[in-house]
Amino acid sequence: MDECRQTAAPLDASQIQAVIFDMDGLMFDTESMFLKVLPEIGIANGFDLPPAAARAMMGCDSRKAVELEDRYPGLDQCLNGEYTPNRLKYFFEMFPAPGSADKPGLGELTAWLEEAEIPYAVASSSTRNDIMAFLGHASRTLHPAAVLSGKEGFKSKPDPDIFLAAAMELGCDPAQALVLEDSAHGVKAAKDGGFPCIWIPDVVQPDEEMKQNIQMELPDLAAVKDWLKAARDNRQEKEGK
Repeated sequence: MDECRQTAAPLDASQIQAVIFDMDGLMFDTESMFLKVLPEIGIANGFDLPPAAARAMMGCDSRKAVELEDRYPGLDQCLNGEYTPNRLKYFFEMFPAPGSADKPGLGELTAWLEEAEIPYAVASSSTRNDIMAFLGHASRTLHPAAVLSGKEGFKSKPDPDIFLAAAMELGCDPAQALVLEDSAHGVKAAKDGGFPCIWIPDVVQPDEEMKQNIQMELPDLAAVKDWLKAARDNRQEKEGK
């Protein structure tokens, strides 16, 4: 297994009964798309939106978004007027081949979870339309037991609302549902909801507050599979199976 970094009380992989995936930046490389496309939209519309503006928008709350609009005029227009309504168009232009947007280890982990009969859910702040389109463009057919969109009445992360709903649909206690996240709000939501959580680094660099909420760090989804599989193999060996 790839080396992991434990930053809190050790997580017990043998207790995991289900897995909850964030989507953007965790399953698919949509964050790099956002960092590339938003400044290009700014240029096309006569606004100076440096990459720093796009990076600052990632995972920010509504109050921070207002501050950024004041700092970067045109940001809201480019984001909500152009990028968000046409997100799928940009996605398929940047990732035309099925699987080309997959984050490392996505196919490996989901295939193993299905083989091991460990149910998994996708809990994303994206629209359901976007979620289903992205899932359908993966390198392999995915079979999540539940798909939850933050646009369908759930409180936004860092509130754990969507994770708690996912655990309920998966039929397990939060303490037994592993959350996989790449964002500051996501790891805080998991911690506040009582979920074990592994942070998979993407483009977000953790600040001191985020570091306090990270329970474990692994380099990619394949390493998550190795971590879970090692625990299951060890348990089965002890049980003589």
